[in-house]
Amino acid sequence: MIGVAAVVAFASVWLGMGTGPRLARLVDARERPARTAPPWKTLLVTVAVALAGTFLGGWAVGVGLAMVTGTAAWILDRNRRRRRATRAEREVVRSCQVLAGLLRAGLVPAAALATAAADAPLLSEAAAVQALGGSVPHTLRVGGRIAGRAGLAELANAWEVAVQTGASLTATLDGLSERLAAIAEIRHTVEAELAAPRATGRLLGVLPAAGVLLGFAVGGDPVAYLTGSLAGQACLVLGAGLACAGLIWTELLADRHGNH
Repeated sequence: MIGVAAVVAFASVWLGMGTGPRLARLVDARERPARTAPPWKTLLVTVAVALAGTFLGGWAVGVGLAMVTGTAAWILDRNRRRRRATRAEREVVRSCQVLAGLLRAGLVPAAALATAAADAPLLSEAAAVQALGGSVPHTLRVGGRIAGRAGLAELANAWEVAVQTGASLTATLDGLSERLAAIAEIRHTVEAELAAPRATGRLLGVLPAAGVLLGFAVGGDPVAYLTGSLAGQACLVLGAGLACAGLIWTELLADRHGNH
């Protein structure tokens, strides 16, 4: 029964979270508010998994699967956000490089921005605002509030200084592009180094399930104990809780060091 419930849990999380990236590509990031908690759909899936686990194996199985489902959804969501921020960071670097190249070619900032928008989608909104007579720095700063696009705020500062003082924007953008590219490279290296600790934490998180299988291998029946007695149910809930807490702690530690 626990095996069936586990399959239901992982299938539900996969279906519930897998549709996110496909739908996310259809909606601009500015239109999606940042969430600090799992989406409502994931919460419904977690409740459904808990009810299914309770029906198939008892309350302890339901609670344990709910914790596993919620933790898996939380990790998947954070991974998706991290990948999205990394892509955005690279797009900012490329946008600055394209704009700097057009300025070196002799275009004035307004014309360079309008031309760069065709190859750098991150600049399209600023170019549209400029065409309507709006504030380019303000638009860039708003875009810089999105995760991974902080470089747009620095571009806004450089643009504002160049417009107000008449200073050359080319050298400033060259330096900004190089610095943002270096920061992105360092962040990529740190993320690569943190991949091993994250993988180790996730491996440790599934070891309890391996322990149950090992119990069957030596001729025991751990499922009967974990679901058929109060002490076993307490062990099941406590074990699932500690495993999930360990995974969450590992992810938070990795993110903390990655942000430094």
